[in-house]
Order: sequence, then C-alpha cells, then structure tokens
Amino acid sequence: MPVAATLELDLPPTWSAIQPVWAPCHNALRRGGLAESEAYALSMVAQELLENAVKYGDADSPDPIHLSIQLTPDEVTIEVKNHVAGDDAELLRFDRAIQWLRGFQDPFEAYVERLKLVSAESYRGGQSGLGLARIAYEAKCLVDFYVDEASTLSVSAVYARTGAPEGA
Repeated sequence: MPVAATLELDLPPTWSAIQPVWAPCHNALRRGGLAESEAYALSMVAQELLENAVKYGDADSPDPIHLSIQLTPDEVTIEVKNHVAGDDAELLRFDRAIQWLRGFQDPFEAYVERLKLVSAESYRGGQSGLGLARIAYEAKCLVDFYVDEASTLSVSAVYARTGAPEGA
C-alpha cells in the first residue's frame, strides 16, 4: 500500500534552480510508492510548473518559489506557488489556457491540437502553451490555479493513483 509522503522546497526564482530539483522530486515520488514511469512523468510536471513560475513570475520579488508534492494513497498533488506582478493580461492568458485544456474530453486531443497550433505559429519568445498540455496528457493530471490577495499564483496538478505500483 502506498504511503503518504511530502516534499516541500523553496527555490530562488531563477532558471538555474529548476534542473537540480528533478532528483529530489523523483526520489520522493519513488519513496511514495510510485512506479518509475509515474515518478518520471510527475517529475516532468514539477519541472514544467517551475519553468512557468520562473517565466511568468515577478522577477523583482524577494519571495522564493514554493514547490510542494503531496502523496496520499489516492492521489499525488504537485503545487507551485510564486509571486506574480499582477499582470492581469498574463493571468487572463493563463486562465484561457486552462479553460481551453478543460474543453477537451481527452487530454490526448488537446495535446495534438496544441502541437498543431505550435507548429503553425512562429516562435513567440518561449510561450508555446505546450507545457500544460503535456501535464494533462503525458502525466494524466488535472490542472488548476488561483491567485490570492497577496498576488501569489498557486498552480496545482493532481494525478489520480490507480492501483498497485510496479516494481515497488
């Protein structure tokens, strides 16, 4: 039976802080009883969410990016919190991306559609929108977000655990 586990990390809002987080995420997920394929996919989720936090967060904020991974017997929740500059247009684009993703019954369809859109457009300075589709399709996660009164953006990805772990 998988055990409940947690990983909590505070990271500087810099690109160089993202890659070193892979190993602690992967290790925590494996210790929590996930199969290698699940741990790999969910480590990718953590990386994608951290990349978005660095890309769209408030670079002038002294606050760290907070990564949380909560494992229970039923689900894994990966949450990234970071301060945002309060750019309503950027948050509106993010909300539209989440709503667009939810408009598909099958995450694979959203992923394929996003790949088509990305390949048809010129590169927009790193804003392909593919990360959220990868999280939904490749890692089978539901994605949600909220912004609190202190301009902290919280993005979560929830993975439903379905059965006994392989090789654990």
